[in-house]
Amino acid sequence: MLSRRFAFLDHPGPLAFAHRGGALEGAENSLAAFERAVALGYDYLETDAHATADGVLLAFHDHTLDRVTDRRGRISELPYREVRQARIAGVHEIPLLEDLLGTWPQVRFNIDVKEAAAIAPLAEAVRRTDAYDRVCLTSFSDERLVMARAAMGREVCSALGPRGVAALRAAAATSGYGRLL
Repeated sequence: MLSRRFAFLDHPGPLAFAHRGGALEGAENSLAAFERAVALGYDYLETDAHATADGVLLAFHDHTLDRVTDRRGRISELPYREVRQARIAGVHEIPLLEDLLGTWPQVRFNIDVKEAAAIAPLAEAVRRTDAYDRVCLTSFSDERLVMARAAMGREVCSALGPRGVAALRAAAATSGYGRLL
């Protein structure tokens, strides 16, 4: 049984997250979306981590710029000098993840690590902002989660990866709690 408690989860009652800064209310993963969510009282924000070809860490969901910006291309293949020209919904700059961590030192961030190339810049951003207790790492890749945890240099909160979720579901199904899942 796990006995480690993480400051990230130290909150009375349910945790309300503004997904991508409150994507349904405006330009997802934009500084404006995160500002609005914080102004509404959200203490937990969800975002995603991608790195440009030259290692600049962005708060951005998609692998490409195509869906939500006025530019095209795969983020991991483009230098930051090109990506920084992209505008979310034609208006908003793509924020640096470190800027989000630094702008709201009271806010906690659930960060989905989208590619392995984002791990080292993420670890550096967390270190520079001393946000260890304010982040929870997530990923749809067990391997990325393992690498991200190791890169942090100390324990941080993290979610289960796909294998952990599958094991939890299997254990619940065999224990009679499966219908709760």
